Amino acid sequence: MRYSDFKLVESKQRIDEAARIQHAEDLVFWEGSRGAVRAIESLKKLEQGGHTDVTIKWDGSPAIIFGRNESGEFVLTDKSGFDAKGYDGKAKSSKDLAQMFMNRPGYAKNPEGYGVLVNNMKSVFDKYEKAVPKDFRGYFKGDLLYFNTPEIIDGVYTFTPNIVTYKVDVNSDLGKRISQSKTGIVVHRLLDDQGNQSPVPQDLQMQGTEVMIFPSVTVSKPAQIDDEDINQLKATVAQHAQAIDTMLNVNTLTQMQMKDLPQIFYTYLNGKVDSGLANIGADFLQWIKTSKVSAKKQQKIAEYLGQNKNAFDAMWKVVSGIMTIKDKVINQFDSHDADVTAEIGGHGPVSQDAHAAGGEGYVLAHPKGDIKLVPRASFTKANRSIQR
Repeated sequence: MRYSDFKLVESKQRIDEAARIQHAEDLVFWEGSRGAVRAIESLKKLEQGGHTDVTIKWDGSPAIIFGRNESGEFVLTDKSGFDAKGYDGKAKSSKDLAQMFMNRPGYAKNPEGYGVLVNNMKSVFDKYEKAVPKDFRGYFKGDLLYFNTPEIIDGVYTFTPNIVTYKVDVNSDLGKRISQSKTGIVVHRLLDDQGNQSPVPQDLQMQGTEVMIFPSVTVSKPAQIDDEDINQLKATVAQHAQAIDTMLNVNTLTQMQMKDLPQIFYTYLNGKVDSGLANIGADFLQWIKTSKVSAKKQQKIAEYLGQNKNAFDAMWKVVSGIMTIKDKVINQFDSHDADVTAEIGGHGPVSQDAHAAGGEGYVLAHPKGDIKLVPRASFTKANRSIQR
């Protein structure tokens, strides 16, 4: 495929939905019992060769968008700049890029700290411009992993783009590629001028070696799955599938003006990491009183869940069971000998009490939608603890 031949063929809505990767345990919120079964079967397959579909989930920052417009002009910006309405945020020079950042409230509040980002972004502008082929039209959307070639510490490249510190063996294939680069990025999607998204082609190549597009890094060994955990969870899903699906029926929720109930469940679970993940679901009705949900809607939800108490309790039992298996899998993958290791801890913006081995987790490729295997008790907790 020539870059000039690339065409976006999928609608924005369809791609946006596909781009949202769900946590394994959250699939029940959006897909009901079928989502739970999909998560369970996917986890079970990780000991039967399915691990080859699992890749590292990189924790990069900042998120940037770069490429060439219809006229072939190079653009480097971020999401806010790309979507800007009141000004032209699609910077076409390092000077324009710096000025865009300096015009923002964050720079006025903290010019010294924000200035570091400004200088770093200016420093890589020319490198990314040279890397994007002249005949390419469109934009790459991704997360930066480093602005400068990472430091070598004890024989490994070490870099902390956000809250996770990565270590890559200098003698590995990945390490050798890093040695030739000046800046690194993980690319997630392609965009056109209207923001329509498309998958990244597998044969994506940059010009030169200064900009390194990080490849998918798969886990090295299969996981060992406890059959008792799987069988107990399958039995719970089978017993309560109809009740869970009835409670989460989208038509019923829409008629009752509670279509966002799955999103409310997700928000609750994501915030649960702050106080601990024990007894998931038991304090939901206490939590919702402190949420942004209106009082009238809170009452409606409480009444609805009271009418569906068995389904509600079963759903959280399934969520907890999936999380238990998922966390065991993550711990195994993190402990395997690998060219890339990760840790969260006393570095950057994360306090020492949030330290944990491992990083943001992994992504499991699935034909019905990729699945995130993220350690919520460590990564999500650490990520939420940062004052931004």
